[in-house]
Amino acid sequence: MSDEPLLSPPVLPPPGRIEYLDFQNVAEHREFRFRIHGPDGWAEIRLRIAIAAFVAARVGLQDGPDVCYQKLLPVAASQTATAGPDVIVIDEVDLASYRESHTRAPKHRSWTPAVAPAPALLPPKEPKKPAPRLPVAPLVANGRPSALEEGQRVSHAVYGVGVTTSSNDNKTVVRFDQDGPKTFVTSMLKVEVLSAPHTWETSARGKNRPCRTVSAADASDPGPAAG
Repeated sequence: MSDEPLLSPPVLPPPGRIEYLDFQNVAEHREFRFRIHGPDGWAEIRLRIAIAAFVAARVGLQDGPDVCYQKLLPVAASQTATAGPDVIVIDEVDLASYRESHTRAPKHRSWTPAVAPAPALLPPKEPKKPAPRLPVAPLVANGRPSALEEGQRVSHAVYGVGVTTSSNDNKTVVRFDQDGPKTFVTSMLKVEVLSAPHTWETSARGKNRPCRTVSAADASDPGPAAG
């Protein structure tokens, strides 16, 4: 409890320290209580804002005390030991003035962002030419396709390199290094012969390798041309 003498509410002391006390809802208003301290004592002033103004968002709930404080400053400055209002009502003019003074003006940019220079156009790259494939002629003897023999190293245009495991006039089986065994119709098979017969073999694990009893030169020699 303050030891300062209490002045009657309508009488204001000379302007001094303004203290916000509390608020309460009174009828259709929210009432805010303030105390003005002066050299001769203090006086209590109440200010009211219509609850409808808060509902309509013409003023925020958190701004209520500050609106009243701004209204109270000129009132307190003009009242010097004279009769003042017991209750001050904040009207629409006061709310509009408060919004105008507390609304930030939009910032205008005075500069234009730099535009990055367009990248220099590079000449189009020439498409890569496909590597030429060596022509693979079919094995022909006496005017008809000839059967391969077992253990020959051959090269196929699609499946790559492999070793013949069996061949006759009807079908030929080739075990390729990457794709395993493939069966072909002998009359339609086109391969390039890379070694003589019986110079290559397939291990138990399915790996193609030169025969151990054949020299490296024989393993790479296709032998005499069929004819």
